[in-house]
Amino acid sequence: MEETITGRRMSTRAVAGLIGGALVYSWFAGGYRPFTLPMEIAVSIPIVVALVLALWRRAPRTVDATPAHNRRLGYAIWAGLFALAAAWELIAYFSLPRYDHPTLSIITDSIMSTHPGRALIFALWLALGWLFFAPAPATQR
Repeated sequence: MEETITGRRMSTRAVAGLIGGALVYSWFAGGYRPFTLPMEIAVSIPIVVALVLALWRRAPRTVDATPAHNRRLGYAIWAGLFALAAAWELIAYFSLPRYDHPTLSIITDSIMSTHPGRALIFALWLALGWLFFAPAPATQR
């Protein structure tokens, strides 16, 4: 398995260490209560690290080789997923009884009411950030 952070390849051991470190960090960050200064700091640290890495590995601009129709399809899929989530939220919000029609915030509140739940959501947030913002592995030709 080869991943990149700064454009260089990482060994499987390094990737495993990165994942393990993220899980440990998530566990400690999940120990803080939501909307407190320690939790805000715990959330800010990965954002600052990502910003520093993004600025550090700034690559020269290249022409996007992705065909326009693939980008449009990607935008359409994301717009559809967003519309689906928004529709679910609105339908659940206006439906009664609320227990039978939970909104996303009610679902996440029940999960995030415990330390393991907050740690899990934090780890998922880190993983989602990695998937969205980490550079794609270089393809071999």
